[in-house]
Amino acid sequence: MKTVLSMGNFDGLHIGHKKLLSRVRELAEERNLKSVVITYDNHPAQTLNNNSYPYILLPPEHKRTKILDLGIDEVQLLHFDEKLAKTSAEDFLREYLMAKYNPAIIVLGYDSHFGYQRRGNYQFLLEQSKNYGFEVEYVEPVLYNNRIVSSSLIREMLISGNLYVANRLLGYPYTLYGTVGRGRGIGRELGFPTVNLQLEDTCQLVPYNGVYFSIAQTGDLVFYGLTNIGISPTLKHKDKAEIETYLLDIKRYFNDYTFAVSLLHYLREERMFPDKDALIRAIEKDVALAKKLVDNKILCDF
Repeated sequence: MKTVLSMGNFDGLHIGHKKLLSRVRELAEERNLKSVVITYDNHPAQTLNNNSYPYILLPPEHKRTKILDLGIDEVQLLHFDEKLAKTSAEDFLREYLMAKYNPAIIVLGYDSHFGYQRRGNYQFLLEQSKNYGFEVEYVEPVLYNNRIVSSSLIREMLISGNLYVANRLLGYPYTLYGTVGRGRGIGRELGFPTVNLQLEDTCQLVPYNGVYFSIAQTGDLVFYGLTNIGISPTLKHKDKAEIETYLLDIKRYFNDYTFAVSLLHYLREERMFPDKDALIRAIEKDVALAKKLVDNKILCDF
C-alpha cells in the first residue's frame, strides 16, 4: 500500500510538529493512503556529537504514543547509530523509504533532513521525485515572537524557568515520566509526604529548579500536587536536583508506581530557609495557593 510519509526527530511533539503531522494525516485521508511517521528512539546528536547532546523533551515510547494519538497510522522508531549516520541520502531513500513504505507523498518541515551530511532535504527529494514518482510537500514552520517554534527553543524556555512559554509552544504541559523511588522520608516528617520521581529516561530534560503546581497521574488515578525540583538546600544539601511531588490531601504510599508529572504553573524559586519551621510555613503557603488554583479552575495558563 502506498503511504504519506514524514520523518524527523519530533522531540517534544510541539505545535510545529503537530501542524506538519496534521497535514500528513489530511493527505492520507484525502488520498485513501496510509500515514507513516519515521522518528528515532534516541537523539541523533548522541551519535553525531560524541555523546554531547541536548536533553530530550519526550521519551521515545511516549513520543510514539502521542504521534499515534494524532491519528497517524504507523510510527517507526529507528535507532540513530554510526551505521545510519553514514548511510547516504540516496541509499536511505532507495533501500529503506522506497523499499519499505513506497511513499506517494513525502511531507517535510523547515528542518527536515536525512542521510549522511544531512543531504536528504527538500531540494534533494524534489530532484529524486522525478525518478521515483512521489510528490513532495513542504509545511511552513510555526512562529512565536518571530522565532521558529523548535525543540531547542522549548529547551531554552524550560531551562530558564519560563514554563508558560514552553507549555504554549508544546501545546500541552511539560511532563516528566518515571517511577516512584524511596526517599529519606523528610517530607513525611514535615507533614507533606512526597512521591520521589526517578526518571524513566535519564536523558529527559529536568526544568529550572523551583516549586511547580502540577498534575500527577498513575494509571487512571489523577492528583493535583506541588512538585519541587531542586537540591532541597534547607534540609538535604543535595548536589543533584531531585523531583519530589506532594499530592494534595493524599497520604498513601506509591513506591514503585509509574507516574507522569505534568507541570502547570511555576510558583516560585527554590530557596534556603533559616530552619525547619520556616520551611513548613512556606510549604503551607504553597499548598494554599495550589488549592486556590484548583478551586478557581486555573489549571493551566497557556
